[in-house]
Amino acid sequence: MNEWGKVKKVIVGIADKSKYYEDTLINRYVYFANKKLDEPIPHGVYSSAIIDEANEDLDNLANIYKQFGADVVRPKYTADVKNFHYLYCPRDNILTVDKKIIASPMSTNGRKDECKGMYNVTDDLSSQEFSNKDYVPECIQNKKVLATQNYKPMWDAANVLRAGRNILYLLSNTGNLAGAVQLQELLGDKSEFIVHVLKGTTSHIDTTIALLKPGLALINPKRITDLTQLPRPMHNWEFLVCPDPIPMPFSGPEAAMSQDTGMNLCMLDENTVIVQATQTNLITLLEQKGFTVIPIHMRHQRSLGGGPHCCTVEIEREYDLDWTFDAQV
Repeated sequence: MNEWGKVKKVIVGIADKSKYYEDTLINRYVYFANKKLDEPIPHGVYSSAIIDEANEDLDNLANIYKQFGADVVRPKYTADVKNFHYLYCPRDNILTVDKKIIASPMSTNGRKDECKGMYNVTDDLSSQEFSNKDYVPECIQNKKVLATQNYKPMWDAANVLRAGRNILYLLSNTGNLAGAVQLQELLGDKSEFIVHVLKGTTSHIDTTIALLKPGLALINPKRITDLTQLPRPMHNWEFLVCPDPIPMPFSGPEAAMSQDTGMNLCMLDENTVIVQATQTNLITLLEQKGFTVIPIHMRHQRSLGGGPHCCTVEIEREYDLDWTFDAQV
């Protein structure tokens, strides 16, 4: 599997029942480390206006895939989906690598059951429970300190990008080194797949770097300030610098994601890309590189915390299992 082969089957999220994170110490470590422990955080369910408009936009996203010829799966709430934040971002939970459909262990307990509403998986890693001791209290108001200890594998699937046999894994608040080791062990010997660790950022990988096609990536210059942050075997790639995001509004008490979500895009194939319609500078850059851009207006991308890439996860693509980085080390 990779990030750019023609999409054959895809999960597109739903906004139904979306709610804010519960006010727990674990959620504060992972999602609200920028706040003091006594500062309030949003609570309750999202408004019906946000949910309804988000669903309209997700239906539009699903239709883009259908018109492209892909089969589309939509999540469903069932009796066993008990611990959930929402089913808006399938990418957070589900990772597909070759024939494996992996339910990641996640980085908090409160989202472990979301995968059960997404798709039948081949490898379920979500059963491990976490406690306060699995987190780092010093992360509060200190961006240099990541939220998770390294006692147990803790990682969201949205920390991973696929480039054939090369797998890029982001070390972040929602992905620790033990998670990278677990993923490597699951995928097997390094003669089959290599998990490369990317260091230096705190959010999910798709607001840090996007793999557009073999040898070409888009990078966020605020998060990747030096190519030495990237795995050495990737240094032979060409890197496009993402333009500053055009500000996007949000609804509700506060945004769930920064403006950097403007670069959150997904590839339908090597030549076709879905991009948030407001990001006209990014669209121009991609068109200048020869891509066909399909703009989509996702009104609550920042309100709910997910753009086109977050809100989808490919179950099937056309792909060859190639080594796409410079060296198999």
